[in-house]
Amino acid sequence: MELLRTRAALPDVRWAETSPSTNAELRALVVTETGRDAAGIPHGTLVATSDQTAGRGRLDRGWVTPPNTSIAASLLVRGFGASGLGVSWLPLLAGSAIVTALQPCFTAAAEAAGGEAKRVGVKWPNDVHVRDEEDAIAGRPGKKLCGILCELLPGDTTGGHTVIVGTGINLLIPEWELPTDRATSLLAAGADTGGAESLADAAGRDLADRVLSEYAKELLRLVRLAADDPGTARARIARHSLTIGTEVRVHLPGDRIVDGRARALAADGSLVVDLPTGGELTVSAGDVEHLR
Repeated sequence: MELLRTRAALPDVRWAETSPSTNAELRALVVTETGRDAAGIPHGTLVATSDQTAGRGRLDRGWVTPPNTSIAASLLVRGFGASGLGVSWLPLLAGSAIVTALQPCFTAAAEAAGGEAKRVGVKWPNDVHVRDEEDAIAGRPGKKLCGILCELLPGDTTGGHTVIVGTGINLLIPEWELPTDRATSLLAAGADTGGAESLADAAGRDLADRVLSEYAKELLRLVRLAADDPGTARARIARHSLTIGTEVRVHLPGDRIVDGRARALAADGSLVVDLPTGGELTVSAGDVEHLR
């Protein structure tokens, strides 16, 4: 795939017609056989495919979609956390960048129909969803468009952390091919896809290029912002959150379940949940379910 916009925005873009895992392919480029960092691979390098055959998500869940309907992309971020926000914020920054890339597709569809645009936002800690007005009233996050998986690699000479930011973005999966009833795609959710039916056609290639270029440019911008002005970066993440302010059920390690109201993000990006009995719970790991 040509990806002219994306190639113009990044130092190195590698497109694979098919790939078991773009995270694994990028890791193989960066980490040598001795386990050291191949420092010649630059910050902002991207590996992407429209046919990932053995992708994995958070908690080792599978992520496999029909060919030419979704994009799997892995972006190399170097030096993160040397100043400003710590590395635990990176999945939330990536989610905010995905929102920037996908929201215009729903805004354009709403303008054409003369209606209200569905909202794209981030469900803590690492999923991007789209919801309509009914979802918002009920406190639901809507359906999942994209998952994010960050992988920490051996450190580089710039300080901070070297991280692979992996994303799986559902673009053109028809409704009847969605993997679960909690998932959706731009096409199934009624976004403006420019008439694309497959990422193998011209309109589909253009859609993929637009989404990837906007996402990658925004994530690299937010990475700089997280170092230079962490307060503004945190406010940006909070503005895109679908979880803050909602009633949630937190599934913690050890089969512990806690209900409460998500109030804020802690200094390290953990979720602060107010408990109905008083006090608060700070959640750094666990699944969060939105309650109606």
